[in-house]
Amino acid sequence: MKIFVISIEDEKSPRLKKFLAQDFFEKGQVRVTKIGIKGGDLSAKEYFELGVKGRSKPLSPSMVGCTLSHLAALKEFLTTDDQYALVMEDDAILPYDLTIEKLSAELTSLNLPKNTLFSIGGIRMKECQKVRGDILDQEFLSQKILKVSPDFYQRICYAVAYIVDREIAQTLIDYHRPLRAADDWRYLTDFNESASIWMTAIVDHPIITAGEQNSQLSSIEQERVRMNSSDVLVSRYGTSLRYNLLKFFYKKYPK
Repeated sequence: MKIFVISIEDEKSPRLKKFLAQDFFEKGQVRVTKIGIKGGDLSAKEYFELGVKGRSKPLSPSMVGCTLSHLAALKEFLTTDDQYALVMEDDAILPYDLTIEKLSAELTSLNLPKNTLFSIGGIRMKECQKVRGDILDQEFLSQKILKVSPDFYQRICYAVAYIVDREIAQTLIDYHRPLRAADDWRYLTDFNESASIWMTAIVDHPIITAGEQNSQLSSIEQERVRMNSSDVLVSRYGTSLRYNLLKFFYKKYPK
């Protein structure tokens, strides 16, 4: 399994060093590929084309850089022979007893359907508490799995940690034309009917509130509050009427 870390941090930065010091990485024995594109480093023309042109609410340079970083990871994954890739942002908090061997073995046992984005972090965060779907009978590392209904994709936040196969990696690359925020998957089923999203609670994420001043936490979190829409294609799923009706038919992820 290929492992990517999305980070614009310097190799010696306290944030990145703290992230890589987690037991999962076995003090450097687990090989990772760090990818980080700074939106501020894009030329004015590149930023305009990607984040401003044709939008009433432009994506910020940080948002553009974050999405480009995730897409770069997916593209590099497809140059390998690996069946799966794990993509994590550098504020992910991994269980102390999680190993790459456990993760790979459990993934093999799960037999994840092709073209499925499997989010393994963020489902228990406050912003994701409105996400609903079907709770599967099978568990993943002793945690429940939520097969998300497309009507609730727009309620998903965070691309903090997720697993992709080769099919969904290509789907996501094609999906981001035009560019969306990295965790904007609300139009995914409209774009590709075979694509699906599963979620489970393995990886944690620091709690971030409005007005957060801690520079070690993601500044992009604040941008999500004011950039929750842009002039991209609107899904036929998740409209107010459908959402209000279907929330009574689907389940939330258990606390």
